[in-house]
Amino acid sequence: MGATLAEKILATHTTDGKATAGEIVEANVDFVMVHEVLGSRIMPILDEMGVDKVWDPKRILVVNDHWAPAPNIQSAEIHQRNRDFVRKHGITHFCDVNCGICHQVMADWGLARPGELIVGCDSHTCSYGAFNAFSTGLAATDTAIILATGSNWFRVPESRRFEISGELPDFVMSKDLILRIVTDLGSDGATYESLEFHGPTIDSMTVPSRMTMCNMSVEAGAKTAIMTLNESATSWLNAKSAMSTWTPMEPDRDAGYVETHRYDLDSDPLGPIVSAPNSPANGKAVEEVEGIEIDQAFIGSCTNGRLEDIEIAARILKGKNVAQGVRLILTPASMETYLSAVRAGFIETLITSGAVVTNPTCGACVGGHLGILGPDEVAISSTNRNFRGRMGHPESLVYLASPATVAASALKGVITDPRSVA
Repeated sequence: MGATLAEKILATHTTDGKATAGEIVEANVDFVMVHEVLGSRIMPILDEMGVDKVWDPKRILVVNDHWAPAPNIQSAEIHQRNRDFVRKHGITHFCDVNCGICHQVMADWGLARPGELIVGCDSHTCSYGAFNAFSTGLAATDTAIILATGSNWFRVPESRRFEISGELPDFVMSKDLILRIVTDLGSDGATYESLEFHGPTIDSMTVPSRMTMCNMSVEAGAKTAIMTLNESATSWLNAKSAMSTWTPMEPDRDAGYVETHRYDLDSDPLGPIVSAPNSPANGKAVEEVEGIEIDQAFIGSCTNGRLEDIEIAARILKGKNVAQGVRLILTPASMETYLSAVRAGFIETLITSGAVVTNPTCGACVGGHLGILGPDEVAISSTNRNFRGRMGHPESLVYLASPATVAASALKGVITDPRSVA
């Protein structure tokens, strides 16, 4: 039996060149991403280990992004510790509070490349599968070990294949597709598995749409999510990557999968999906929740804060006003995204419509700042999680949706099918 993408990529990082699903292997890591967890949890572990020198300062990205700029003293202290760490160890890649969300920065700076093994201290590190990388989030101790040694043990995941064909209709986005898939699988339906996305639909997707798909795969319990390279990802890498060469990976034709899932969007058209509280796997057709009143609409995060997300919101809201009593908050995923949206006129359009635009940060998504919900408030959000209390008060309610659905809902003041306002 042949090898899956996960097996192939991990095998190129082991000493014996072997990695079979179910095995535990020692693998050398290509790149590590750390954010505020570095200053809050990882540094004390490194101190306890007696680590005076990191494994490779050129293969580490440090980002201050979750609480940026610092909204409280505790966050400010963590940011200070991160800055001190960067200076002490001569870290090449550092993104302070003026850069953006870690996963978008990795993409913007061309630090996620095909065939690489990338680890981050954040569960949505799986986003880089959009670039044909095996990327996964690890906890503080494992990340500390990699920072010190450049390697760690991994259990090689079994793989689940998705064959997706057909076109996404107007105002239906990759976010709707991944919400449908996560709902079909269930929140633990792919625990510690690698999700491989294939087919004409995936091959035609933009980098932002691909990142959204891979980003939310963890909400079904996946260890990683991986795509083969397409034209969009190749062009992105050629424009942004500091490395001009890489080795793209393809699964073997006879690779073994737990299961193969097929979605034909032409014979079974997909409409907007909204995940109701309190699980991303609680997806419903927009018609089932349409009309629910909202207090806040949020567009942003590492899932849907990219330029195409801002563009579709601006298209829906151009020349119109956000409903009275609704707060529309836009948080671009990075400063590069923010500037592109400014140059394109999208930011002016959204501000004129009544939106509040913040600096790039994880802020509202994690209930940190710049959009925290109060008791009994209802939000519709383009983020990745709607667990109880995720975005603020434990008695608030969060519905997950695409940026198109969020914008349409902000316009009407109730959850709205974006196709009805186009």
